[in-house]
Amino acid sequence: MVNLIKIIFSCLLLVSVSSACVEAEDKPTYRVGIEDVDYYPMFTKKGDRYKTSFLIDVMELFAQKRGVKFEYIHLPITRFGEWYQQDSIDFRLPDNPIWNVNTKNLLFSGGIIELRADTVVLKKNQYKPLSTLNVIGSLYGFIPGPHWKNRINTGKTKLVFESSMPVLVRLLKKGMVDGLGLNLTVVHHYAKEMGYDTDDFVASTETPNIQYTYTLSTMAHPEIIKDFDAFLVASQNEISLLKQRKDIFDSKQ
Repeated sequence: MVNLIKIIFSCLLLVSVSSACVEAEDKPTYRVGIEDVDYYPMFTKKGDRYKTSFLIDVMELFAQKRGVKFEYIHLPITRFGEWYQQDSIDFRLPDNPIWNVNTKNLLFSGGIIELRADTVVLKKNQYKPLSTLNVIGSLYGFIPGPHWKNRINTGKTKLVFESSMPVLVRLLKKGMVDGLGLNLTVVHHYAKEMGYDTDDFVASTETPNIQYTYTLSTMAHPEIIKDFDAFLVASQNEISLLKQRKDIFDSKQ
């Protein structure tokens, strides 16, 4: 009798495990192209901590609720406009319509997070006029704000690109650049990691800032975008908790 019970229990356990495996295998898998840039806590290069970045956290929460799986493909930001054609991805993250002037047939989700591109300067230079900011640093692949373009074209401002956020923060701290064309929250994260006082890094009051959002884009899956938009509305509280855990917030003008 005991052996019979053991056999029945083993069979039930095997059926349960098999069902779970089938269920997992049945989940559709989508390829998400994500910038291969260390820009934590928004996103990072492929590595140990990339799974904990904010955008990945949001996507994984959605995947759990939607019953799908995402495979994250880290791609060079310098080839951003070619990801869909050359890398066979289903979605691009982050994306924004203003980055895609010449790209057609793209569908965009609602905003995942609202951000602001500042000119980050040292606190002592917070009120210095734009005309005195002669060297601006940014990450490779990032687009300078329109207020810099004329000054760059006429040689009044030099743009310095680096692939490392810590290097850029160090250049600003040492006065080797006058400002950084980046998000202040991200700069604060790296400044804190490097042992700097985050209060020493502020947004310039004398230069324009640009408000934008991070969205999810696709060319082939409008039904997922529709569900993702519904998820952004229905899961506001959970997404807010993810932001709190990463010490980030929506930027307002």
